[in-house]
Amino acid sequence: MQTEVRDQNPPAFFYRLSPLAQRSYLQSDSIDRFALEAHPRLRELMEALSEAGARGSIASIQNAGQRLCDHICSELRVTRVPIQVRGVRPHNARGELHGIYYPNARPPFIVLWMRTAQRHDVVKPKTLARTLMHELAHHLDFHLFKLHDSFHTRGFFKRESYLVRIGWEPRRPRAAQDV
Repeated sequence: MQTEVRDQNPPAFFYRLSPLAQRSYLQSDSIDRFALEAHPRLRELMEALSEAGARGSIASIQNAGQRLCDHICSELRVTRVPIQVRGVRPHNARGELHGIYYPNARPPFIVLWMRTAQRHDVVKPKTLARTLMHELAHHLDFHLFKLHDSFHTRGFFKRESYLVRIGWEPRRPRAAQDV
């Protein structure tokens, strides 16, 4: 049975996937956000991660990142995912590894690297947050959407951006009567 392709230009590898993997790919591509709303606590946690990144401490980044992931997982009612923060990113001729999600580990976990491979600079706060939200989105694909696999579809990148955007939404300016 051939899976219906809604994307007009799926990547070439799509046609080499098993029917189950094709269904997972298409399902992932059709989901563009999470049932998670922006609220002050989420912004506070994202800001705490940003401040931890500015301090450049593995322990503070891991603590802030874990609190942020725990909050999102709790809000979405999925199993929390442990994170590990490590120093300098591994790299090869293809580039640097920013983060990775290990779905088959027991329990699954996320690894996040906080320093660039070449200059060993602490990564910028938004890069750190986006990388963590990217890996968390993989976790949510498996545990929230029950996908068989977590592909980098257009829908996946929309979900990742959604997580970052709702955490970084600017605060509303105070009304005159609030001052």
